[in-house]
Amino acid sequence: MTAPRPAVALALGGGAARGLAHIGVLRVLEKHGIRPTMVAGTSIGAVVGGMWAAGKLDAFEDWALHLTKRGILRYIDPAFAAPGLISGKRLSDRLQMELAGLEVERLPVTFGTIATEFGTGHEIWLTRGSLADAIQASYSLPGIFTPHKVGGRWLMDGALVNPIPVSMARAFGGMLV
Repeated sequence: MTAPRPAVALALGGGAARGLAHIGVLRVLEKHGIRPTMVAGTSIGAVVGGMWAAGKLDAFEDWALHLTKRGILRYIDPAFAAPGLISGKRLSDRLQMELAGLEVERLPVTFGTIATEFGTGHEIWLTRGSLADAIQASYSLPGIFTPHKVGGRWLMDGALVNPIPVSMARAFGGMLV
């Protein structure tokens, strides 16, 4: 009789475009038969982790690999008179379309994102509700993207308060993080 495998949780941190390396980490784990049962993400880690948890990592990876400079420019929509250079509406619309109707608490694996509350700087854990909203709140880097409203609170990039969400992964019950 073999001992049961410990619960594996993955903590995916921020890092802008470098965070796309998280895709490679997930692929290597998969290749070796290791499937995390919990994922906590911050910023780009929330994007990659959320797409993986929703079973949409292949489509996201394909989109990222084929994104050209011109394609990136199409997602830049200036935010006049807003607290960010980019409103993020086009990117938000794409995210909402890809993840339409998906809720964090209904994903096949335990998933959550970290965001920072605008005004107070408090760390906010998003473990329920719209997956797209949870992801967008976690990557809304101040000065670049406008904060994103979730549950009556304006939220911004979670990497400001928790760059690698090990604390969330542990709270989820991860024995190996």
